[in-house]
Amino acid sequence: MPVEITVKGLLFDMDGTLVDSTPAVEKTMGDWCHEQGIEPSEFFQHSHGVRTQDNIKRFQRVPVPGTSLSEEELVNSVNKLEWLIAENGRLMHEAGGKGIERLPGAKELLDALRAGGARWGICTSATRTYASSALKTGEIGAEPPALPFLVTANDVTHGKPHPEPYLKGLDELRQLPGAAFEPSDILVVEDAPSGLKSGLAAGCKTLGVATGQPLERFRTFEATVKTMDLTRVEVVSASPDAVTLRIMTLEEEESEKTNGTA
Repeated sequence: MPVEITVKGLLFDMDGTLVDSTPAVEKTMGDWCHEQGIEPSEFFQHSHGVRTQDNIKRFQRVPVPGTSLSEEELVNSVNKLEWLIAENGRLMHEAGGKGIERLPGAKELLDALRAGGARWGICTSATRTYASSALKTGEIGAEPPALPFLVTANDVTHGKPHPEPYLKGLDELRQLPGAAFEPSDILVVEDAPSGLKSGLAAGCKTLGVATGQPLERFRTFEATVKTMDLTRVEVVSASPDAVTLRIMTLEEEESEKTNGTA
């Protein structure tokens, strides 16, 4: 049986949770890895859910390994790469391919939250420029009233897995109409281990969705609840004070499949 959970607000990751930019990211960052002399598989194993600036600091090899970029050089590199991801995604989308797309179940879930006046927002590791572009391309909406608020890499000093992004999200939720809440009353929805760790460290409940990782790896992640994707999440009721969700958990779904084939 699905589980029901009642919370007072939700904070969503963006990439891999609401939208999928995998083809655009793999194209752009794969090219960057080759320029840096890095094996792309090594980069992608550790980069998901992490700010671009933190990935650059960790992986950049050119001009000299271990050489720190100036703040200006780092900002320029981040802006260039995220512009390329957005541009590659747009071109792929216009050509009829997969560049940046809304993930299954995202529209229905967000529409139900909007209809009930529920409190929610997005906390992403992307820059504001890229996040706004991706949300528009994915037809999520990038500004009020479609999106109550957006916390980006530009708004925090420390990226995920540090709790700061979701602590900032909690502060934003408190500015919206509704009952008082504790961090444990809020549900963070994430696909990446760094984001789930960030949400847990901020004191929130977490819902892990298996839309951005291989399933075998996803099973090892720590989360309050895990599910395959957002099509398995139903809004039972929604208001500014509370949201009740009915979730088909990963464990229940896999158990049903096993019993069905036994």
